[in-house]
Amino acid sequence: MNIIIADDSAFVRSIISRAISTAIPEAKLTFCTNGKEAYDTYTEIKSDWLITDLLMPEMTGQELLLKLDQDGAKVKTIVISADVQKGTKVELEAFGIVKFINKPLTSDKIGELIELLKDENL
Repeated sequence: MNIIIADDSAFVRSIISRAISTAIPEAKLTFCTNGKEAYDTYTEIKSDWLITDLLMPEMTGQELLLKLDQDGAKVKTIVISADVQKGTKVELEAFGIVKFINKPLTSDKIGELIELLKDENL
């Protein structure tokens, strides 16, 4: 399982990577600090999953999802963000995201993230 984790916060990337590495040790994690890096990485490795923040420099998570959608990418996506505006969530759902998880990350939210990644029916 290949997973791209795109978040400009090293702290958040660390929390997510520790949880995934512990629960799914076979997962191959790739880290990106903005949407442009994530887009370029996805075009190279065609990961199974994308975990992305929305508010990032250079290219936002929304811009990343729009670009991937325009390319016809079929990556399962989980958005983790503090941006909880209703309009934002509706826009993201149009891209077919698997889940929107609000920051801050708690142990329950991390558990939910892990369960989604393990769900073979998604």
